Amino acid sequence: MQKVISLFIAVFAAVIGLQAQTKYENFTLGENQYLLGNSLDDKNYYTASSGNKGDVTMATRIAPEKYKALKNCRAVGIRFALPTAVEVKQVTLYTNSKSVKHKVTPTKVVGGWNYVPFDTPQTLSTTGVYVGYTYVQTTSYSCQGICHWDQKVPDGYWTCFEGQWMDWSGFYGALCIQLVVEADPLPDYGLEVESVDNLPVVMNEEGNLAVRFVSNSRKDISSFDYTMTVGEEAVAGHEDLAKTLPAGLNQHTGLTLKTPVMPASGNYNATLALTAINGETLETPVEKAFTLDVVTRRVQRRTVVEENTGTACGNCPRAWVGMEYLKEHCADNCIGIAIHQYNSSDPMYCARYASLGFGGAAPLCKVDRKVMTDPYYGTAQLGIDHDVAYYSSIAPLVDVKVEGMFTADLKKVTCNAEVEWLCDTGKYTIAYVLLADGLQSSEPAWLQKNDYQIANASTQNILPHMQEYTQFFKGEENGQPMVSLVFNDVMIGSSYSSEGTNGAKALGTSKHTAGEVLQHSYSCAISASTAAKKVLDYDNIYVVALVIDNKGYIANAAKAKVIPIPEGIDGALAPAAPVDDAAYDLAGRRLNAPANHGISIVGGRKVMR
Repeated sequence: MQKVISLFIAVFAAVIGLQAQTKYENFTLGENQYLLGNSLDDKNYYTASSGNKGDVTMATRIAPEKYKALKNCRAVGIRFALPTAVEVKQVTLYTNSKSVKHKVTPTKVVGGWNYVPFDTPQTLSTTGVYVGYTYVQTTSYSCQGICHWDQKVPDGYWTCFEGQWMDWSGFYGALCIQLVVEADPLPDYGLEVESVDNLPVVMNEEGNLAVRFVSNSRKDISSFDYTMTVGEEAVAGHEDLAKTLPAGLNQHTGLTLKTPVMPASGNYNATLALTAINGETLETPVEKAFTLDVVTRRVQRRTVVEENTGTACGNCPRAWVGMEYLKEHCADNCIGIAIHQYNSSDPMYCARYASLGFGGAAPLCKVDRKVMTDPYYGTAQLGIDHDVAYYSSIAPLVDVKVEGMFTADLKKVTCNAEVEWLCDTGKYTIAYVLLADGLQSSEPAWLQKNDYQIANASTQNILPHMQEYTQFFKGEENGQPMVSLVFNDVMIGSSYSSEGTNGAKALGTSKHTAGEVLQHSYSCAISASTAAKKVLDYDNIYVVALVIDNKGYIANAAKAKVIPIPEGIDGALAPAAPVDDAAYDLAGRRLNAPANHGISIVGGRKVMR
């Protein structure tokens, strides 16, 4: 029997037909008891299962942040949901290293929610714990686990088969497993600032700051007062919550707060202090320190969506729809990059790219290398365009322009970028990507696998603004096992090696100041396969410049069509012999003066404005 665990999510009739549920089905919390878990809703779960027969463990991690506010916290039992009654051998509390801390054999389980108490209360480690159940799976893909597809969290979904643990958290959402704990009573008001998103603001403009709050309180919270201090500037405010934070543990809400108007760019130390709750002044304000970047001006931000896909991926037609939607409707503020690395038999397979942690799974994408999500649904299940809209609204710390020119043999592209810093920053790097549009062929190897052809479109979660998804279902235009598609934004080369090492040099020094401008050049090879090169349209090749910060996030990007070397103009950037200072466009026509916008050639050199 294979030890490599395979996992299946029911992509068709996904919602389980459980009975109408109360808040806590088959269970009532006692006084000073709380539920800890990555999925706390009792409704609308999805099925998932290991593809192996035998004893399978489903487990989820409970991070210490979920119970750090509790004093004298101890675990007293585990809740978990099953779609049907199966043999559950044990429920287990694990240490943070997944060694067994405590286990109990349940007397009976049912389809739906189950509660299994511990025989003795268990203390919880400050580093976190895992909780899970082990059941007997008699057939492959019998769907004995339940998860919340839209609640993807780190360590939210683990399986274990024959001693091999596998993490599926980035793909399938949080398992419906909860730990029941009891502790000392909570304070009346335990409101804290959970996080402050360091979203840059523009000097001389009122900025918006995204703030997350968490409440661990005995009383409901409907309002609070605060003071925000940035550098020497300060503002005070009062917030009436649109929805009251109920009493209880780990009650979260997010708000947008206005920042002071800052007269100069820079990196500022800042503090958000809660001074009163429900009109009652706090004896000691609750403070959260953060930093705020203020940029010199607002420039265009282009969000980058890097998608892992392949012709052998049966679910990738869904991602194809999402990426095509971005190309058609979000081209001004989004750059899509289709990385065909799911299957090496794909004619568009190209190994030369960054290692982004997809783990061979598809369809998946990363947005500005910050979040991993579905290329159709996005993080909020409302569409990938919602993610693009959010990230594109953030004022970037850098502005970037790029242009590319083919070498005479069409084997490489000379990439030239100009980067301007809008705020003082640390070390940045740059990477280049070559993309191709319009790839298609009648050859069988180019056909895209389509798993949706056995399902009815009416049973699916199809987003209203992306109805093109319906074409892949039973009876529809492309409702066949293999379909012919036109592939766009296909990655055909980059500054990365096949091991993921970036060959482009770092941008200048380890520190940069507002107003600094840097020119950067790189020769990027077209690394497409022989099959892909046969269908390349060299009038539809593009170069992308990715400016990457010291956290590995994409700070900004630019995209431009690669142009041929104009006749009569030397493609070399540094001519050996003196030439006149006349200006030419990229077609070799003489200009009265360099173009105000775009690229001109002056004195044998390309000039970007």
